[in-house]
Amino acid sequence: MNSLASKARWLGSLAAVGALLLTGSGSAGAVTGPFDGPVPGVPRTVELDSSPASVAVGPDGRKAYVAVKDSIDGAKVKVVDTQSGAITAVVTLSTGLGAGPGPVAVSPDGSRVYVLFSTARRAPLSTLAAIDTATDAVVSSTAVPDQPRPEGTLPGALTSLAVSPDGARVYVGQNGPARFHRPAEPSARLLSFSPQQQDFTTAVPVPGRYLGSIVTLPGGGAAYAATDENLVHLDTSTATPTVAGAVAAPIGAVPSLALSPDGTRLHGVGSSGTGYAVDLATGTLTTLDIAPGQWLQNPSVGAGGTRLYLVQQDLTGTDGAASVLALDTATNTLVPGEGITGLNWVTGLALGPDGHTFYLTAGSGLQIISL
Repeated sequence: MNSLASKARWLGSLAAVGALLLTGSGSAGAVTGPFDGPVPGVPRTVELDSSPASVAVGPDGRKAYVAVKDSIDGAKVKVVDTQSGAITAVVTLSTGLGAGPGPVAVSPDGSRVYVLFSTARRAPLSTLAAIDTATDAVVSSTAVPDQPRPEGTLPGALTSLAVSPDGARVYVGQNGPARFHRPAEPSARLLSFSPQQQDFTTAVPVPGRYLGSIVTLPGGGAAYAATDENLVHLDTSTATPTVAGAVAAPIGAVPSLALSPDGTRLHGVGSSGTGYAVDLATGTLTTLDIAPGQWLQNPSVGAGGTRLYLVQQDLTGTDGAASVLALDTATNTLVPGEGITGLNWVTGLALGPDGHTFYLTAGSGLQIISL
């Protein structure tokens, strides 16, 4: 494992990064209750005895929420105390045989955890659960409403979620409908969920067949969604989002997105080892050749916005070798010696609110690495 640069360069920017990287939404918010600053996790490996799919960390850094698939008992979220490494709660989402979870996100105030899940073996992600973090209980479990689709096609899978800066909306991405083992139709959409009403309130068609990451900007007036064709700009200033524009951004697959803490710069990475950087003020897109031939995923922007961290997964071998790369966001070049090596089969990455603690789901465990 290679060490990152000194922790000193993070100090002074921790407050700015706050909950940005932890909600999956690119937005910050107030933390309820006593809060004396971000709490780093203690380096350790937490055995989950399940297959983890994704991870998110509470805005104070005290808890990690890991979505896991149990081959017999279905989809669950395991709550991990980041200091002791103890699993303090197991929240069941679905008991369907072979049911599995997808992305997980924490609300900016830390009061809710949202996670997508399927209800049966080989079924697509179709349902959004909301978990009360005070009681570790599911407060709502809502299936996505059907989408307009040609006869003989199935509803598109859910792919991503993000929470608005005020916590009043959860945005969920959905692919276009498809026939079994056939490409999706060009009818991807973004859905808006109201935690207060515990229901989906609107659906917005977006250009493309597949919808990847969603990020919301600080202030709550805009969001961006990555599709297989475009980077879509959404106006979220009202209860009904609208498409405000799109930038052509094909990089070989549906990109995963990460937003800078100040909301001015967006990075996308994809399956071909390429990516892009977008200046949101000008709409200028710069294509990046990061790691040719490698699968890039789970991007997160570090404290101060000077580093982009992303998982590089080698799909050519049988051991699932993976590493975390560090990209200088000013020059869009990799930084030698800043990253993590020696990983295998990484499925999720969250960067803690202290700016230098990494939470990685790999194999059957959660690795907490503080650098």
